[in-house]
Amino acid sequence: MDSPFKTPSKRSMSQMLPSSGSSSPFTPKRSKIKKISSDSVSRILAFDESNSRSPTRRKLDFLSFSQNSLLLNENCNENCNENELTPCEQTTPVKIEQSNRERNKILLSPSIKVNPKRFNIPEQDKNIIKSSSNKRSGSVNSTPSKKSKLLSAIAGCKKITSYFKPIQERQNSITNEVGNHFSPAKHKIKEENVNSITENCIKIEKQVTTPDKNDNINNIQVRSPKIISVSSNNPIVKKTSPRRKVVKNSHSNKTKPKELNMAEQVTPSKNGSINNSSMTSPRILEYLENKVVISGGDTYSRFIKSIVLRPEIFCFGKEDIMEKIESATNDELKIYGRLIARKHGWIRSNAPDGLQKYKELNLCDNFDSVLESLATKQLINTDVTSCELDTLLNILKTPELKELQKTFNINLNFSKSQTKPAMIKSFVNLVKNQRTFCGNSTSNLKERIKNIIGYCLKLSDTSRNDIMSCLIYESYPYFSGEEKDRFRECFTKFNLVEKNLLKFPKFEAKRVSINFSSKEHFEMYKTALDLRHEVQLLLEQKDHENAILVLCIMFENFKSAICDKSNVESLLKIPTYLRKYSAISVYAHTLFKNITILKKCTSNINLAKEVLEFLLKHKEFSVSKQADLHIELAKVYETQYKQLDRAANIILNGLKDDNMTDLGRQMLSKRAVMYANRKVRKLDNELKNELLSFAPKTEKEPPTTTINGKIISVKEKGSSGRKQVYSKITDNGDCHYMSVEELAVSHYKSQGFLNGLHDEGQLIKSMFLLCFWDIIYGSYPPYVLFISQYQDCPLDWRTRHFYKIREQQIKDRIAELKKMNVDQICDVLKKFCDEYFETQSVINWKYMNVDNLPLCRTLLECVGIEVFLAIGDQILKDGRIYLHGMPDLVVWDVNNHKCIFVEVKGPNDKLSERQYSWLLKLMEFGANVEVCHVVGTGGKNNN
Repeated sequence: MDSPFKTPSKRSMSQMLPSSGSSSPFTPKRSKIKKISSDSVSRILAFDESNSRSPTRRKLDFLSFSQNSLLLNENCNENCNENELTPCEQTTPVKIEQSNRERNKILLSPSIKVNPKRFNIPEQDKNIIKSSSNKRSGSVNSTPSKKSKLLSAIAGCKKITSYFKPIQERQNSITNEVGNHFSPAKHKIKEENVNSITENCIKIEKQVTTPDKNDNINNIQVRSPKIISVSSNNPIVKKTSPRRKVVKNSHSNKTKPKELNMAEQVTPSKNGSINNSSMTSPRILEYLENKVVISGGDTYSRFIKSIVLRPEIFCFGKEDIMEKIESATNDELKIYGRLIARKHGWIRSNAPDGLQKYKELNLCDNFDSVLESLATKQLINTDVTSCELDTLLNILKTPELKELQKTFNINLNFSKSQTKPAMIKSFVNLVKNQRTFCGNSTSNLKERIKNIIGYCLKLSDTSRNDIMSCLIYESYPYFSGEEKDRFRECFTKFNLVEKNLLKFPKFEAKRVSINFSSKEHFEMYKTALDLRHEVQLLLEQKDHENAILVLCIMFENFKSAICDKSNVESLLKIPTYLRKYSAISVYAHTLFKNITILKKCTSNINLAKEVLEFLLKHKEFSVSKQADLHIELAKVYETQYKQLDRAANIILNGLKDDNMTDLGRQMLSKRAVMYANRKVRKLDNELKNELLSFAPKTEKEPPTTTINGKIISVKEKGSSGRKQVYSKITDNGDCHYMSVEELAVSHYKSQGFLNGLHDEGQLIKSMFLLCFWDIIYGSYPPYVLFISQYQDCPLDWRTRHFYKIREQQIKDRIAELKKMNVDQICDVLKKFCDEYFETQSVINWKYMNVDNLPLCRTLLECVGIEVFLAIGDQILKDGRIYLHGMPDLVVWDVNNHKCIFVEVKGPNDKLSERQYSWLLKLMEFGANVEVCHVVGTGGKNNN
């Protein structure tokens, strides 16, 4: 085969290789993994650059425009145009009064300076204030490498400086010697070498035998992969096929594999068989009884091997892809790994980001022969004529399509304004209307297109789907993002762990299959993920019509899966934290999440009602959304069908449910009171009284305070969802621009609370959780809590199972902490900080680090140990509810040992149910709380 790369490049090699300051065009862009919202305990990877931009890492002090190259010169000429200000970091454009500009400095608060896009920006000031951090200019502001971003993120974990410095510094310091305050836990995991999860290559040694026909794959237990240190520069190890070990049955001439050693059940309640089919392939023993060493090649090739060459893959009928990857050379996998990381589609040879650049990287000795070998193994497809005509035409560029139109005499009227889809349609219509043209059939057009395109390839659909299935199986315990990001994020983690730049907690992992008792169940789960991804893409394109069609398909699949009684029964035997890894749960979650879209369906006006009723009928697969299901269905009957009595009964049924959470009961009670007090279309007295009987007694409302703030940002079109900017004039005449929370903190400073943080409870939650590190990451047989080395939390995190499994250990630890004083608790925090700092976990290391221990001390003294432990205990009992919604601010007075949790509400802002529930809990614990209402004055079009 002639080489597709005959034309040498005119550019030098140094120009083609990516610079050290930018990421390779062939490396998937580094994922900015953000698993949490601002009001939850952070579970973000250290290489997320959002860490370095967090306002809590900067000195919480107002910064003037002069510090940002945006100083409004006091002696500025009156004829100077405002738009001629030097552009630098983006700040919040605001309505600046002339008197302030002439006499005073404009000072920006940290939150506005760090993240100006969150605030309302008037149109006329968009050209004045620009963010230098988001702007790239040539090679000066090139994108830093993954390693440099990670190191900068780690270096950014600095000491938190309290918003207002205390008048008097405390002289006590935290002792350096940490005593053993905790007795050894019975469930403490075995000590392992910390380097065992950060070396370069994986060595898997597993011993299992064939299961009995009455047991399923869930009972297969394999030891965690052991990792050995192998340099990426090591020579390629020659592959040798392991011997198959079989034994003959004394009663038969046929040979059969050894029987599998049965492991512990996945959960105490999981018994019986789901899949009676036995694994007959003896090749599984080659991997289970022999060592599979992943070495050689580069990171891409090792990553592909790590997710495909796994014993569990045999159970899902992926032997074909295993053989292909096993027989591929490292050079082939270097190229294939980069191809699979790209968007799936045809790749031309000489395109700007085409195959030529891979050749120029010198990844292998003979690039053309590698491609030939990949095609022979059917890992790639080079026959472009095998695809549909419209797909083939779409590979061409617009100028090429225009030239092809001229060749076939297609009408060129208005061709200059003709879009690419329109041009493609013109060729499709031509083929459809004319059986032959230029003396040939449709294949003639394809041949001409092929000559224009040149050498082109695409990953084989079958092989790619098999590898993505292997990736889903490997990553489902820890990956929770969108499907389009799965490969990139998992590869990034693998790469950073190999380089020892990322570490995860040490725990006892069990390699087991949770819900995938057969190949069919796993394929159902993959299909559900694919449909969910398709819905997300359609909604991003605002194609609601086709999104509804896909949701209807999911609804039908959901109903079909529910009809499989054996599958449903097996899922109901396992806890909810394992149940979510099933097709049924994916369908249930996606349908409810998009219920607003289903309400817009015009072809079936009853669709939303049918979906909600079916979800409520099978609410065991939507446990965390039970209250929301009742409320949404009640809304449908109330607004769409005008049946208030039916809506009230739905709310009543929810209130009668014994399994309803406290927050859910609170949400339903609020709506019940609203229905009972309706002035129009009133309920009958019997139903009204029954609703009111479930309403809670009059509870103590949290104290409130009201402050005034001058709004200087302008409401305009497109500014919806952005935060308002407030101004405050200091004694020296400077004008401070700040957010509503910072305005509230300045108010409490005047009340004597000289320390304050706007962290939504992040610090105090991280302090508590760090004290329970060994309990959170401990082992509790026979429960399956860790099945992947990349987990940053146990599988039951944020569920009620978490507390039930560890109840006695948690109670014992709280009892130990109650006996300690503040200094002793801080010693414990220091010990765990030194040992686990920057480990990916439930701890927010931006707040919880050694430099901030003095701040933790003063906060703990003012909050009180009793309140501190009560807050943490509530989080552990029901993390799904109470890991979010804590008050915005915590302000404390060191001198008087006073502390207040403050929820700040701007104009027209109301407390959410979760926030209200947190305030009531804090009051119950004996903490001081307050709701600070900010009344806005000034501002254009301000209500």
